[in-house]
Amino acid sequence: MHKDTWRRVITAALFFLMAGVCCRAQVYSPILLKAGQPDASNLKALATGIYQQAHAQTPREKAEAIWRFFLTDGRFVKPGFWYHIAGWAYEEPMGEVLDPIKLLNSYGFGLCYHIAPLLEAMYDAGGFADSRVWFLTGHTVAEVFYDGGYHYFDSDMMGYNPVGSGPLKTRRVASVHDIEQNGNIILAKIDGTKEVKAGAVDDPWYPADVRAGAIGGLAELFTTTKDNRLYAFKRYPQGHSMDFVLRPGERMIRYFHPESSQLYYLPYQFDGTAWREFPQEIAEYHIRTNDGPRSQKDNRSWATGRIEYRPRLQKWGSPADFDMPCPYVIIDAQFTMSVALPSKKDKLSIATSVDGGRTWTNGTSLQGPFHGKWTALPATTVKSEHGIRTAISGTYGYRVRIDSSTNAQVENLLLATRFELNPRTLPELTPGDNELQYRSTGQNRIEIPVRAGSVDRFASKIEHARYRGSNGQGYVINQGSVPGEITFALAAPDGQQLTAFDAGGRFLDLRDGLAPDKLTAEVRKIEPWPSANAPAPAARIAWAVNPDGPYHELWTYNPKLSWKDGQPIDRTLRWPEVDRHVDRIPAGTKKIYVRYTIFGMAIDDFRLATIDSQSQPRSPVQVTQIWKQNGIVKSHAEPISAGIKDHEFSIDIPESATVENEAIIVECLQ
Repeated sequence: MHKDTWRRVITAALFFLMAGVCCRAQVYSPILLKAGQPDASNLKALATGIYQQAHAQTPREKAEAIWRFFLTDGRFVKPGFWYHIAGWAYEEPMGEVLDPIKLLNSYGFGLCYHIAPLLEAMYDAGGFADSRVWFLTGHTVAEVFYDGGYHYFDSDMMGYNPVGSGPLKTRRVASVHDIEQNGNIILAKIDGTKEVKAGAVDDPWYPADVRAGAIGGLAELFTTTKDNRLYAFKRYPQGHSMDFVLRPGERMIRYFHPESSQLYYLPYQFDGTAWREFPQEIAEYHIRTNDGPRSQKDNRSWATGRIEYRPRLQKWGSPADFDMPCPYVIIDAQFTMSVALPSKKDKLSIATSVDGGRTWTNGTSLQGPFHGKWTALPATTVKSEHGIRTAISGTYGYRVRIDSSTNAQVENLLLATRFELNPRTLPELTPGDNELQYRSTGQNRIEIPVRAGSVDRFASKIEHARYRGSNGQGYVINQGSVPGEITFALAAPDGQQLTAFDAGGRFLDLRDGLAPDKLTAEVRKIEPWPSANAPAPAARIAWAVNPDGPYHELWTYNPKLSWKDGQPIDRTLRWPEVDRHVDRIPAGTKKIYVRYTIFGMAIDDFRLATIDSQSQPRSPVQVTQIWKQNGIVKSHAEPISAGIKDHEFSIDIPESATVENEAIIVECLQ
């Protein structure tokens, strides 16, 4: 089918009404899943779904089920949720993406330093007592604790190592520490250089290294222990969620494929002076940036989507600001409208902000006289060989401002945001009876886009703290010999009452001269800070309903480590990832204060979000699933009444049909 014809089908699939900007009737986090499909928007639900699919009961079975679900090669498990590719899961300013919700929903691909924290997060969400991540200098791996010990599972290189005798599935799985002390745990499983001994391992077992005769090198990663370092605290952040809001006149379209082969989120890195493309082309392995983040082993790929918002401009005023949040990583945006500029004195311009309106970047503008349709764009900040970076690329929401002269008229405004997503999170129709489950929530969660390098734009008060940066990387430290304090005032939009909030960040103990490297998700060497004779480091997060307190403690840094298996590790990276959720707030509270205190500790990531529960009437929803059945476009539109939070329906497809999934549209009606 021709692309233009396809787009007309999408457009005709739903009829939508325009609502006033001030209307509060909305739809909160609508989710559509197929019955039995693991829910990637929630880690606990996803772990439960993985266990159910695998019929896993024991801790050993559950640990293996999560490992197998994320294997990078799609031959070994369906739906082939994760695949291996370098350079495409990267976002400034933090660099390589470690947030599990982002990795699951916007990406679905990455390298070892992405999947190891993701496995750790899944094991924690799946009910295990503990999990942890190791940096082996050249490889990053995860362990999970059960049956009194840690056990190493590797979804990136695709293997784990049973030890002992007896049936394979009952043997103990080795830990990193086990292999550090005895490399033969790996080497003894090889017969020659490229053959695995029968019955020695589960399938798959490091297939690429076996084919390359490189198992000796793999064992050496472990046994050269001097540069093996354990992340002593959690390695993954929990600042992002898939919560979002659809307003009347707004819809989200998610495709099962890219809208075009050249449409994807192209990451750029910033070195403190200039921007450049982050993915690197490697001719030896036929890696081409122009191919996008496509699996190099099979036909799995990324997908794209759009959020389209048509606010009804009941009374045009200038400037007009619109929030455009997005739960997925943003590629770009465009804004179309019917414009009347009577004379050459009249002008229309747009600007965007990614810090909640604190600063603005000018986009395109239009000078009169002009009558007709106009498409405005955010500013292009970088042009390079394989694409562009706009002022909003790589973010999860922005604000757009439309400014005009007195005589300008604007109608038929359409604000469109394009994003990248992992299509394996979507409910895929198959021949037969497809039972689908819709649900929505009643809460509005808004993440505050704080960046350490511009913390002064967000904080309500800063004392004895400053940002230290170089070459595009940095962190906030305390000044002098007194603790530093950074306080934020958080309020819900439109004067709503707060019902909960999230607060957290990444703290850094830098006394050993090692800091996170955003480019590799590994370590970089820095000047040790503070000096060796400084007092013990301290850090704290607390909150209050008044700026002067009293403050309630959320978290305090405890440098004393405990070891569940009784085996202390002296090679540690002390970079605590801290995330706390508070839902016990005095009734009627509209503003709270979160205070970060540091002394001899640094912070390079602040994570804050407000949550308010909505009591206003909710809008009706229409969910449309579009697919090709034997090459013919089909669609099913399911109306869902206002206020309905849970709804089930089915789509029946003949067993003999061939099915190609195309798109899912969720639209908020008035």
